[in-house]
Amino acid sequence: MRLAVILAAVSALLFAAQPAAAQPAPQGEQLYLIPPLGWVPAYHTVQGNVELVEMVPQGESSRDWTQMLTVQLVKGAPDRSPEQVLKSQFDDIRQDCDDVAAGKMAAMHENNYDSAIQVMACTKSKQYGKGEITLFKVIRGQERLYVISRAWRGAPFDKAHLPLPKATGQEWLTFMQRAVVCNSRGLEHPCPRTKK
Repeated sequence: MRLAVILAAVSALLFAAQPAAAQPAPQGEQLYLIPPLGWVPAYHTVQGNVELVEMVPQGESSRDWTQMLTVQLVKGAPDRSPEQVLKSQFDDIRQDCDDVAAGKMAAMHENNYDSAIQVMACTKSKQYGKGEITLFKVIRGQERLYVISRAWRGAPFDKAHLPLPKATGQEWLTFMQRAVVCNSRGLEHPCPRTKK
């Protein structure tokens, strides 16, 4: 059974090691997502109001990876829009890359929260010497900002010929569509039902 991930407002990120039915129902604003099958936590840190978790396929690490899922929570009422966060992310990537590309940003309103999604490509990282393609989703909650990303890393590439298979890109989009912020305190932002 695929394991549910619940990022609860009152506790650290919870990458569940048990079925969703066995988990206590978290209260308040939270992020629900299901990590890819076979992926494991590789890194977790809390610095000030920012909490970060990285997951990779089993057998990879936070230093040596080909694919990564990153979830970042910025606690406190967000003062930037999802679009502003994505622009800032692109500016950061540009500084570390030989060349960059970005897909069209799509702004959305999901479960009564503002969100935006965009793919970005770094042809060759100055720091690691590898190419990276990342799909970002930013959700502006009322209590925190959520930044979710799925990334691929491999050999440097030409931005006119992205090496990410179409099926992988589609899987990433489906994954992002299923990541939802909800709030159990009220009906405006309903939480997904979990199996019992």
